[in-house]
Amino acid sequence: PPDTIMTSTDTSVTDKLTTLCDSHAELRAMMQDLLARFNSTPTASTSLFTTTPMPAPTLPGPTFVPPIPGVGLNGASSAAFLSLRTHFPDVDSAVIVAIISHEFKAMDLHKLDPTNCDRDVAYTFNGSTNQFEVSNRAAKEYKTPFSIIIPLQMYFDILAFHVNNASATSLFFCYTTHLVKLIAEYEWTAMYDYHTVFFNCRRAEMAAGDFSQWGKWDNDLLSEHVYAYQKSAPSKPAKAKAVSNPNEACRKYNDGCCTTTPCSWGWPHTCTTCGKTDHGKHQHKD
Repeated sequence: PPDTIMTSTDTSVTDKLTTLCDSHAELRAMMQDLLARFNSTPTASTSLFTTTPMPAPTLPGPTFVPPIPGVGLNGASSAAFLSLRTHFPDVDSAVIVAIISHEFKAMDLHKLDPTNCDRDVAYTFNGSTNQFEVSNRAAKEYKTPFSIIIPLQMYFDILAFHVNNASATSLFFCYTTHLVKLIAEYEWTAMYDYHTVFFNCRRAEMAAGDFSQWGKWDNDLLSEHVYAYQKSAPSKPAKAKAVSNPNEACRKYNDGCCTTTPCSWGWPHTCTTCGKTDHGKHQHKD
């Protein structure tokens, strides 16, 4: 019958619509899920391609350089409290380094003399060795003891400040005193030779921390360079003959032999007969 057929058709259509709605709902759910995943993807992808910024390199700060330790007696160390360069601003840095490293030689003392520090070292050519050597003329330019004593004191001041040792400072003073005493008794040229050798011998000892020899006399060097050159004793002025009686007239004047006034022997030129001063006995008239 027609009603039966119509009912079957409606049921079939209804089932299809229901299935289609369910499919549509499932598709919608799938799209929402996909959309949710898609929205979360950029964060992940961005993290994959984003480079983490590296921290800026830290520049190292200035390196601390401790003060050069001084080397005292028997190798004992003592740090200088102030910079040598600051304490001795008038002394060239290279000269200070040479002194504290004990490379400074006796012939270089002029570099510490403010009146003679710029003098050039003279050299001569030695034909036997085919080498240039320091000329002996340089030694001759230290013409007086003061040309050594003054810069030597500056040399000792720099060493004493660097070493910072009271015993070593006392030894430096002993050598200066010893040198001055010898200069007063012996010829300067001989003393200069002695000082030069003695000074240079101390350099290797100081490099090993030994300053003790500055306070000792080197009799071998003194015998070789000094003892044969003792200064001649100054001549003593002749003493005037003592006058036994200052009022006694000059006998030679009265004899006409002493004609110098005043008298060379200190006697009064008066006549022994009358006592007058205008004539002697040989010219006296009764």
